[in-house]
Amino acid sequence: MFSFRFWKPIEIIMDKKVIALPIFCFLLFGIFFENSISQERSYVKNPLKLTEYVTDETSTLKPEELSILRTRLKNFYDSTSTQIVVLILKSLNGETIEEVANSVFRYNKIGTKGKDNGILLLISKGDRKIRIEVGYGLEGVLPDVLAKKIIQTEISPSLKNDRYYEGISRGVETLISVTRGEYKVSSTEKETKSSNKNTLSTIIVITIVAIFVLIFIFSFIRSIIGMGKRRKGEAGSYFSSYDSNSSYSSDSYSSSSSSDSGFSGGGGDSGGGGASDDF
Repeated sequence: MFSFRFWKPIEIIMDKKVIALPIFCFLLFGIFFENSISQERSYVKNPLKLTEYVTDETSTLKPEELSILRTRLKNFYDSTSTQIVVLILKSLNGETIEEVANSVFRYNKIGTKGKDNGILLLISKGDRKIRIEVGYGLEGVLPDVLAKKIIQTEISPSLKNDRYYEGISRGVETLISVTRGEYKVSSTEKETKSSNKNTLSTIIVITIVAIFVLIFIFSFIRSIIGMGKRRKGEAGSYFSSYDSNSSYSSDSYSSSSSSDSGFSGGGGDSGGGGASDDF
């Protein structure tokens, strides 16, 4: 009796038909679980469909902050036909921010068809990266160098201190100013340009003075060795010729040293223009 009770469960367990189903279910569950963990969304192959001018996948911005930004950008579009869109992602999931930005931009057709006047401000919070993607039509007023400068001076400082609304708001207002041709050079840049101009002016003055001194010495030497009046007349003519030439050069230099919040893409396109940086 004992041996039968002990052996019967073992026979059932060892029966292949009984253990095959649970093993198969276990393996199937393991494969599904592994795929669900390892496979993350590809924003390049499967871009987000944007329905707002500001989309926050991280819930970082407050509802009132989202509302202010969305209304601002919608009103700007209504008055100019230029579309500026903001997207905040949790992570790029291993993809580059350049590829993601371009894919999202083109998928949502940011900007107006024919004008390609769209801008995408993309922030990956988890990767600490920023990208300004620029449509074809705005590459002239917003070149890569300027886009980089806006990221570094207007957006990054606030984001580094986790003041996301402040940084995004500053970035948005700067981009609006740029597209309207109202962007002002910072005081530091003005000082640098002024310093460079003063340095160039000083070099020109010193050069002119040095030329006059050399001419004077040359004329003095010729007079000392007893050259005739004709020679002196030629020297005077030379001085007169130089004066007129120097006057022309000065004028030439002066003239040369004397720009509801729902979103729906309008058909714009981008070729990858813009800039990226970390924060």
